[in-house]
Amino acid sequence: MGQSTKIGSGAMVDQMINFDIKISQSGIWELLEKSIGNQKIGSAYLFSGPSGAGKEAMAIEYGAAINKAHFSADESLAEASYMRFKTLQHELLKLIVPLPVGKPQKDNGTILESLNTADLELLKDNIAQKSTNPFHKIILPNATRIRINSIRELRSTLYLKSDDIGRKFVLIFDAHLLTAGQAESANALLKILEEPPPNTTLILVTDNKNQLLPTILSRCQHIDFPPLTKEIIKDTLLKNEIDSELAELIAGISQGNMRRALKISEEPIENLITSINELAMSIIYIDGKIWRKFINDNAQLVRNNLSKFRFNMFLLQLWFKSSYYLRIGVNTDLHRPELLKYLQNFNHKYPNADLQKIDILLEDSIEANGRNLYMPLVLTNLLITIQKHLK
Repeated sequence: MGQSTKIGSGAMVDQMINFDIKISQSGIWELLEKSIGNQKIGSAYLFSGPSGAGKEAMAIEYGAAINKAHFSADESLAEASYMRFKTLQHELLKLIVPLPVGKPQKDNGTILESLNTADLELLKDNIAQKSTNPFHKIILPNATRIRINSIRELRSTLYLKSDDIGRKFVLIFDAHLLTAGQAESANALLKILEEPPPNTTLILVTDNKNQLLPTILSRCQHIDFPPLTKEIIKDTLLKNEIDSELAELIAGISQGNMRRALKISEEPIENLITSINELAMSIIYIDGKIWRKFINDNAQLVRNNLSKFRFNMFLLQLWFKSSYYLRIGVNTDLHRPELLKYLQNFNHKYPNADLQKIDILLEDSIEANGRNLYMPLVLTNLLITIQKHLK
């Protein structure tokens, strides 16, 4: 069964896309489906791989399919269980995501009760969006870690006997943020993994498994996701009335990331080209006023719209990579007339620029947020160091 996903305004206004993770990551699904058929479901999995590859979608699909199988004798109950899980409303599902620091937690109170009203409503809205869009990223402002009280609440409930039919599932998104701070959350989770609760599966989902504790890694079955193929992304866009040339371009520049492809398709491609060029010009040429705006705007995005900040950094990486490929004579999707003259002028003015090191600097800036660094300083150092690599 495919997932209907409503995306935002622009090129695909108010349209629904059909996306089936079982087909898009068919090799991984075959492996997981076999575990259901053989009744050899693990107690802990680690789904890792690049962003936008469908890891969270697959975790949801796996849990939904397993709990559907418990009602094999009654098709209507099976389908109802499946849909409750797919919409993140299942009674046997626990969803763990990074949360901001809230109010002091009362005795016997839940972690959700400690959130302020705005954060709680935003979390509910994010979960609602996730229930219809498997590629929606649940991100709350200032949520830089998975809080230890989220894990403590798990310990207080997972070992209790349940009368519900099916298997308990814990989905931990952005699992690498268990290790933020002093890694208290990771150590608390480790105690659960060391003594797995009965009839329970935990799935840790992350883009950065190298940030997890080795002791946690050793207790999980690892499922590594490849990027989605260009053909899968293009086919998804074509099915939703994106014309062939535009679908080809988006599939190429999204680099296997469906979340990114959907983001790009929200507005006309001309706007994207303009944004890429304006971002690049703002950091290449020294201008105090423009630099201050770049630093302030992107530091604010880190606090309030992290996905937009990451997208900006990706666009900059895309621009510099396109310059590099132009320099070595390799054609790319972004060598379009609107950008080509700017790329050519840049290579002419900075023939010795170390574009690979600049790419690494931009990647480090993305990861700096996860290390709780002071982003205005990170971004200031980024601009200054890029100038050194342009010489």
